[in-house]
Amino acid sequence: MRILLTGSNGMLGQAVRKAMNSDEVQIFGIDKTDADFCFDLLNDEKVSSCIDQLRPDIIINAAAIVDINLCEQDHGTAYCINGRLPGILVEQCRKYGIYFVQISTDHYYAGHGNKMHKETDKVELVNEYARTKYVGEQLSLTYENSLVLRTNIVGFRGHGSPTFVEWALQTICSGKQMALFNDFYTSSICVSDFAEMLSEIIPLRPSGIYNLASSTVSSKKEFILALSNAVFGYIPDYKDSSVKKIHGVKRGDSLGLDIQKIESLLNRKMPDLNQTVQVLAKEYKER
Repeated sequence: MRILLTGSNGMLGQAVRKAMNSDEVQIFGIDKTDADFCFDLLNDEKVSSCIDQLRPDIIINAAAIVDINLCEQDHGTAYCINGRLPGILVEQCRKYGIYFVQISTDHYYAGHGNKMHKETDKVELVNEYARTKYVGEQLSLTYENSLVLRTNIVGFRGHGSPTFVEWALQTICSGKQMALFNDFYTSSICVSDFAEMLSEIIPLRPSGIYNLASSTVSSKKEFILALSNAVFGYIPDYKDSSVKKIHGVKRGDSLGLDIQKIESLLNRKMPDLNQTVQVLAKEYKER
């Protein structure tokens, strides 16, 4: 099986390559550097040429601009990567009968507290990141052999700007007091668990939208305190804060996902908060 993976050097791309590495699977990565195919994904001609040359069985699109502020500053690039690129990819998939996987987001809901949102719940597009990712979903779904996975992945990248988890652990180690949001909710899943489950999903070839996330909806405060306890065995110095105090870009704050549909597909339970932070603690100590 030949898989073409966009964004192969990112946090998710690294995890996918590790989880799916086997004698039965060949993964070919696209990224700007240090990949099998090195080019800018804004170049439609190179994207099409790469797929024409490789003729993969599956394309996994893990490329995205996830920086909310950057999406607001540069609408055009955010649209081209988060929205338009999936459309370009599915046209090539349609041409060759390739199975397509679009990695989406959970940034579609606000004001619902710790609610678990189903795949069919109404979305609320409160910023440019959400709008462009939703365009990517809709273009992906114009192709009948597309799978859209909504998620909130956390983990380690090891280069570039720190991930959320890397930032949290660095701040805890520094001893600085943390301002932790008690009203910003997510169903965060460890990126390595996500990649492992993706490897189980692909042979089943489902289509449509699925939530792939933790079974626990937790606030950022609850998540970081649990992470600190799992990694270091203590609770850091912190004060309660609210996401509503953040100035600038409006954010979805109620990002919990209902995972019943994916649990039924895989016939397994999704990890809860405790299991997620234990995996992160193990990976941190290994790193």
